[in-house]
Amino acid sequence: MKEIQLTNGGVALVDDEDFGEINCFKWFAHKEHGVIYAWRHQYNGHRKYGAMKMHRQIMKAKTGEILDHADSNGLNNQKSNLRFCSNSQNLCNARIRNNNTSGFKGVSYHRQNKRWRATINKDGKQVSLGCYGTPGEAALAYNRKATELFGEFARPNVI
Repeated sequence: MKEIQLTNGGVALVDDEDFGEINCFKWFAHKEHGVIYAWRHQYNGHRKYGAMKMHRQIMKAKTGEILDHADSNGLNNQKSNLRFCSNSQNLCNARIRNNNTSGFKGVSYHRQNKRWRATINKDGKQVSLGCYGTPGEAALAYNRKATELFGEFARPNVI
């Protein structure tokens, strides 16, 4: 594993075999959807015409192909951390939303019965996993179902 220095601070990780190809460009950190990725500008002669994400260059991803960072670290671009996936699989591995009030993915407070409700979305439908006395119990229910439904793409709650 080697480190690629980013022009605005920080480092990205790449496999030794990819270092030569990747290190010949200037890379910068840029935040997108709450995740920091390594980007570079693309040029046609001396004129900028676009940008390229490091992980897409490493995996030689074609337009429309979706890549996922298994550990959700957009700067860890080792091939063992990158995987092609569907949009649905990529969403399964999404982080907790910033407007979440329970602190757990898939857990919300149910005011009518004053308990914590666990839910999960699958194929565009919300599935209720029951109500629980504590947010931690509801989070465990979410974790079990997420692992069952999404396998390696599940992002379980840390309890």
